[in-house]
Amino acid sequence: MIKKIALMFIAAITTMIAMAQTASNINGTLDSAPYRKVSLFKIYNGRLVEIGTSTPDVQGRFAFRFTPEYEGLYMVGTGTSQNQQGLHRFYFKGGEDLNLKISKEGYELIGKNSKENQALYGWDKQSINFKEKGTSLASRSTYVDFFPEVEQFKDKVAGIGKSVKTGNGKFDAFFPVLVDFDFAFYTISYLYMPRSAHPTNADMIQYYTAFNADMYLKDQLLNLPYGDRFLSILVFKKIDLASKPSFEDQVASIPSDALKGQFVVNRLEGARSYNDFLEMSEQYGKYFTLDEQKQRVAAVGARLVETKTGVPAFKFGYSDIEGKKVSLDDLKGKLVLLDMWATWCGPCRAEEPHWEKLNEEYKDKAVAFVGISTDQDKPKWESYVKEKSLKGIQLHAGPGNELSNAYKVTGIPRYILIDKAGNLITADSPRPSDLKLKTLLDEWLKK
Repeated sequence: MIKKIALMFIAAITTMIAMAQTASNINGTLDSAPYRKVSLFKIYNGRLVEIGTSTPDVQGRFAFRFTPEYEGLYMVGTGTSQNQQGLHRFYFKGGEDLNLKISKEGYELIGKNSKENQALYGWDKQSINFKEKGTSLASRSTYVDFFPEVEQFKDKVAGIGKSVKTGNGKFDAFFPVLVDFDFAFYTISYLYMPRSAHPTNADMIQYYTAFNADMYLKDQLLNLPYGDRFLSILVFKKIDLASKPSFEDQVASIPSDALKGQFVVNRLEGARSYNDFLEMSEQYGKYFTLDEQKQRVAAVGARLVETKTGVPAFKFGYSDIEGKKVSLDDLKGKLVLLDMWATWCGPCRAEEPHWEKLNEEYKDKAVAFVGISTDQDKPKWESYVKEKSLKGIQLHAGPGNELSNAYKVTGIPRYILIDKAGNLITADSPRPSDLKLKTLLDEWLKK
């Protein structure tokens, strides 16, 4: 009996693994010419990332075959990540077929489709009026017609969410949440769209006056295609903008650290100076908990960093051979000489004796010698550092790192000199073999 149960368990696990690795198929047609590109998007932290495109044939037919990275929502259609009009969301876990027709009016499921996507289709048809009026710039609706519709429909939302039973436990638990968030997104977005007439406080219906933004300021936003947009709207709904709240007040109103990080990163991407970027990233850096947030922050820093003497140097942070992270902030109070190099680089190796000699000559002075490896092969770098017993602080950044991008390092070796306060002296310093480097070090040590 035990053996039989074990075999059944193994078979179940095998089936789940096979399903996770099974491709899904999308077959569709566009109902109106010209037949432009159709895109497939995944949802990544409340944003859309394009993962495939299909060019329709002369009859408007398009197709995708892909293996879902996760079980959940994906978007298909003629829109973009920035303008989602023309995109439609579907649920994939692997192994299903999606058959649809897309037109200017929306989409229609045709032929065989999964129970999950049939359930989504049913909800999309029920909510299309709210979606179009709440999110479309072309809508001529005003609060006079919209508010009564909201009041009449709001009590049906919970029942619609609970009505779906597909047999997929994960989807069936997700569907009521999606319906609830969708309706809230459509109805609250409505308040922030251009209208020919806007309601006064006296015109507001009970749905809006009783609305609790914290019910939706949850990490579940990160799994929705409109997550980023709704996050900002919810903050504006929660805080009275007429009181002119500071950015700090806006961040503080968000209960989730992950969403705080998302909100701040969105603002950071609009920063116009490296100083502004540094100030915000240092104040709110503790909220950057997601890998994508950290990558976006690094990309902004690399874009804004300046290369003139006296500006704040790029805030790098990389791990040494023991795995300990060393950052520029750890070296405050010392001149910092960065050596951008790699084990495969002949000119880099030619500078090593001079680098070692400088390390020895300045070992009792306030100078930090930091090697930044751009090697792709990290184990080879580790072996090289151990074999050569290289002096100084040796860190591994890898190819295409943020520091290289910030200072446009296209060739190595490259030496970057930073003053004791963390400000840039030069992004293209003389090499250790050049006596001018010693003169430069001695000059800045006196300051």
